[in-house]
Amino acid sequence: VVFLRSNFESIQESVDLANQFLGYIGLISVVVGIVAMFIVSSRFTKPILDLANIAKRMSELDFEAKYPIKRKDEIAELGRSINALSDKLQKTISELKKANNELKNDIQKKTEIDEMRKEFLSNVSHELKTPISLIQGYAEGLMENVNEDEENRNFYCEVIMDEANKMNQLVKKLLTLNELEFGNNQV
Repeated sequence: VVFLRSNFESIQESVDLANQFLGYIGLISVVVGIVAMFIVSSRFTKPILDLANIAKRMSELDFEAKYPIKRKDEIAELGRSINALSDKLQKTISELKKANNELKNDIQKKTEIDEMRKEFLSNVSHELKTPISLIQGYAEGLMENVNEDEENRNFYCEVIMDEANKMNQLVKKLLTLNELEFGNNQV
């Protein structure tokens, strides 16, 4: 058994001094740890925030934003994928715009063709109405024996035949036009 004698006050001073030292060291370690954490975390989060910013710009249809690939890790791989996605989206949207413009042109042409068809039908109905009226009038005249001499009846018959021939020609042209329109015949 060994007995040591020492002054309690000097031990107490040593303990207080050691506690102060450890307190300062702990505080400095916490500050250094926080600074190191911010530096390290910014190194990881900055590329992710850059990718998020590029994705946001892509959602606003700005495909000029590209991720600069400087690393060889998973974030760089994600950047390559986003760049490829941006290129593909830009190409697809330009193709869709082109197809949309072509569709608008086709719709406009169809509308014009429909208007032309309406006008054409109006003209054709007028052109067919005139010969039908003449044929009907001359046929009624023949039935009622308006003119009894042979020469006038022959004239009436000639007018009826001539107008019927005109109607026949017009109907043939309509049928030919219809065949051309549906591609059943060639010019």
